[in-house]
Amino acid sequence: MNIPPLARREVSSAHPPTKAHHSFRTPPRMTHHPRDKGIFLAEVRRRHTLCRAHFELTLSVPEFPHAAPGQFLQVLCREPARTDIAAASPEFARACPAEAPMLRRPFSIGGLRRPGRAVEIDILGRVVGPGTAFLDARRPGDRVDLLGPLGRPFSMPSSGHLAILVAGGIGLPPIRWQAEILAHRGVSAVAVVGAQSRDLLPISLVESPSSAGTPTFCAEEFSGHGVPLAVTTDDGTCGLRGRVTDALEPLLRSGRPAAHPRVFACGPEPMLRAVAALCARHGVVCELAMERVMACGMGTCQSCVIPVHDASRESGWRYALCCTEGPVFLGDRVRWDL
Repeated sequence: MNIPPLARREVSSAHPPTKAHHSFRTPPRMTHHPRDKGIFLAEVRRRHTLCRAHFELTLSVPEFPHAAPGQFLQVLCREPARTDIAAASPEFARACPAEAPMLRRPFSIGGLRRPGRAVEIDILGRVVGPGTAFLDARRPGDRVDLLGPLGRPFSMPSSGHLAILVAGGIGLPPIRWQAEILAHRGVSAVAVVGAQSRDLLPISLVESPSSAGTPTFCAEEFSGHGVPLAVTTDDGTCGLRGRVTDALEPLLRSGRPAAHPRVFACGPEPMLRAVAALCARHGVVCELAMERVMACGMGTCQSCVIPVHDASRESGWRYALCCTEGPVFLGDRVRWDL
């Protein structure tokens, strides 16, 4: 098979934009100036258990660059290295045991606030290994080493347009934050959140969601911003029994064409593929925050590749780096058949 090499990041899609594209501000090219990102030693302010498997950390740093929903952090999932001990010393070995993860882990930013002179950053996680177990065990006052913000964010629609937000499982963080930013900018939005079961929903319900999949003000994370939410679970223990696409399709069918709806989604790749296919059938543009294991998050290791359409290549496609060209991609740009 002819495998095209990795290429430099391009902002535009390989497909010509439709009229609806023009109403949205294109995310800026990531120029990677020194002030765009950095390494920060954060302090844990709060830890919160969201459900049976998910936790949330609120981290505080004295300063942090501008960031937007869809961007992510590379988090060191072990004790931050001390500068007052030598790497070969016994003290270093005790501070950094061999079983501790050496590579950073990517986490989407789930919220960012600038109260007073500090900056608060929210990250959500699900314990699946020693790295996430380390973060889950952090308590107020503990230190966490961060690198970021990284990646390309969601676009921001203008007022008068409709944003449809879709999250599956731990794909909630950028969707939750996007809802908050949209509300502050006066953009109408509606959301769909799905999980396998009620005890795996990482949201705070204030009332029972509609079993028919009708969006209501049922979750604190969205109702506080005036965003109605439809909830789906695979087993039917909360909200509509089914997948997020079962709640999304009625929204696409009933959407007002003049509102130029646009879908923003994050979650497992099979979910994103289904969302992209559904949006394509309805002629609706969708932006997908893709998930990949990332060793560096800055394009150095070139391990987080995603096949994308590229009309300039003889093969018609190439590999793109999720960490620098993404993690947000247009749904019709991803080559799903590879």
